[in-house]
Amino acid sequence: MSSGGETRPWRRLGLRREVLILLPVALLLLVVLSTFTLFSYRNALSLLAAERQQEAARLARAVADRLAASPGGDLSPAPQLLREAVPLARGVALVDAGGAAVAVAGDLPSSNLLAPAAGRQLVRPLGVGPDPASPEAVVGFAPLATREGRRFVRVDLAAGALAGQLRGMRILSAVVLAINGALMLLVVVFTRHLLAPFETLLERAKQVGEPGLGEGEIDFLLATFERAVAGLAKTAAGDDEIAVIERTLSASLQSGLLLLDGQGQVLAVNAVGTELLEIDSPPAGTPLAVVLRERPELEGLLAGAIGQGGGPQRQEVSVRVGEILRTLGLTVHPLRRDDGGTRGYLVLFADLTEARRAAEESRLSESLARLGELAGGVAHELRNSLATLRGYLTLIERRPGEDSIADFLGEIRSEADHLQRVLEDFLSFARPGTARMQELTLLPLLQRAASDPALGGFEVRVREAGAGLARLRGDPQLLERAVRNLLHNAVQAEREAGHAGPVEVTVQAQPDGVEVAIEDRGAGIPADIRERLFHPFVTGRAGGVGLGLALAQRIVVLHGGRIRLEDREGGGARALLWFPPEGIAAGES
Repeated sequence: MSSGGETRPWRRLGLRREVLILLPVALLLLVVLSTFTLFSYRNALSLLAAERQQEAARLARAVADRLAASPGGDLSPAPQLLREAVPLARGVALVDAGGAAVAVAGDLPSSNLLAPAAGRQLVRPLGVGPDPASPEAVVGFAPLATREGRRFVRVDLAAGALAGQLRGMRILSAVVLAINGALMLLVVVFTRHLLAPFETLLERAKQVGEPGLGEGEIDFLLATFERAVAGLAKTAAGDDEIAVIERTLSASLQSGLLLLDGQGQVLAVNAVGTELLEIDSPPAGTPLAVVLRERPELEGLLAGAIGQGGGPQRQEVSVRVGEILRTLGLTVHPLRRDDGGTRGYLVLFADLTEARRAAEESRLSESLARLGELAGGVAHELRNSLATLRGYLTLIERRPGEDSIADFLGEIRSEADHLQRVLEDFLSFARPGTARMQELTLLPLLQRAASDPALGGFEVRVREAGAGLARLRGDPQLLERAVRNLLHNAVQAEREAGHAGPVEVTVQAQPDGVEVAIEDRGAGIPADIRERLFHPFVTGRAGGVGLGLALAQRIVVLHGGRIRLEDREGGGARALLWFPPEGIAAGES
């Protein structure tokens, strides 16, 4: 209790220390409990075996008394008399002194019937087993004096379950004792490991001084620790805190380090920093403008940060070092006192030149790869269409007077229209244009897209969920083009699946944005293109160009939104368009 009568809160030792303490205790407790349980079970089986042996001896005594009281029955009794004496016994026998059976009732071995007694003097009733001589029974013996000499009554009681338990007990005892021995060994090893730090601290303490007369190891260790703490406190009080930071960080940092005091004077620059800036290590107190007089870009940035009392976080600056233009990434951390005042500044900077060059090369390589993919797609479409056109022109040249020329010309026009659509989609994807943002309501825009003649009169059902009008700020022409592309895909999927529609379009204003859902009952999303749905020239429809989804994604991303395609419950596909809440206005219906 504290002086004020309040109970001090219990302080935990920490998970690692608790485990180090509790694990050996738990193992010891486990060994004690398992050993106690084992011996309790063993004693219980021993008591049960002793009770069965006493019962067998008592029954043998009862049979012997009955035979002694029977006239002539002690010489050669009938088996029926023996069975009636002990009806529940496994077997009953009258045995002579040599172990041979005089009379037998039940299932008994044919060999020496006195073998379970193991040579004991049977002067009084005796019970034995289960044992190797009678593995499945408890045997009782009782002496019987007759005119023919000394004979014995043997009674066997079934004890198969008890014998099985005794055999299992022997195996269990060996296993448990072996495991407990291993656990005790583990506790010893773990205890040595637990005491190893203490032994190390004690050896280090003895290197500093020897324990006093009568001073225990714990007292000596605590006294040495207190002296060390006091010495460290004196050292820390005499050193400048910023110098301590410089000594601590300079040797371990792989980045440039620049320490400034509250007035912006340089206190220290580590070796990495002097190498990056190609400057000499200045003496403490040198003005920043002097140290960085040949690096005016960096000096101006740091001077501005000091003037504001803070610093840039992860800012990049280009610095010319000799003939090399280096890109440095730097961060300025103010060092605060306990009262909130600025003690100084810690500047960390690293050379990002190679990283930026590698990133630019990676972006250029990725752009070239995409350009090659686009060019390959366009070339593939043009090659197929030109081959078709060349084939029809060859047929016209060979048969100029036939009536089928008009059909050939119609096919040529259709292929030319396909080429025109490929080029228009490609130009729209490559350069969708500048978005002309304005406030708009989505429902009329979706209804205009649903009435597109290119859909061939297919029914498209548009509805708005919720009480408010879904409004946002966007380019209506670009958004309508994206929706038309998605509707064209949905209608085509319905037709190929043999369905008559309708395609369902739902728009809903949500707290975090606006969502548009376009659902069809087609064949769903092909598994082989699921991961490449929005790549240019990837299509799952025969005759498709593969730019509709890619163009729709570009338009949605241009508006700060996102688009995804997923399987619809009950079959088909669902396209979900989401636009962010910026510029959203909820109107009343």
